[in-house]
Amino acid sequence: MVMWQDLNGGRCSMGDACTTPPDAAGVYTMLIKNFERHYTSNRAPFGLYYHAAWFTTPHHKEGFIAFLDTITGMDDVWLITNHQLLQWMRDPQLLNTVKNFPPFGCNYPERKKCTSTKVCNVWHKGGVRYMRTCQQCPEKYPWTGNTGVRSQLNDP
Repeated sequence: MVMWQDLNGGRCSMGDACTTPPDAAGVYTMLIKNFERHYTSNRAPFGLYYHAAWFTTPHHKEGFIAFLDTITGMDDVWLITNHQLLQWMRDPQLLNTVKNFPPFGCNYPERKKCTSTKVCNVWHKGGVRYMRTCQQCPEKYPWTGNTGVRSQLNDP
């Protein structure tokens, strides 16, 4: 991960760990300065890692959306998941072919649209946790090492 800087020069590991400016324009400036510093020097992926609670402050969300509007207007910037990044690393594509790269596509016809979520009450670490899902409620709360998804790496 590349170290971020807040507008006072303080170093932070992720965007929501920085001292946050008091308005949307400041949030935008902090985000775009970190992005531009990275974009013009280190062409490795620029990770956007945030806790959901950060977006509950309206000016954080407003500044972040303005930032996304700016970078998504660039011809050589994509917003992708870590999984998509790994697929690209296994099969790098040139700019003129990446638009047809299947892992970067958004065509998921087999996925049903979620019309109503279920609220699940699931026991975890001595207490009840609540979660919303479009799937069936899990027997156990999904957690590190117990996601509920079978994996050849984790399951015998």
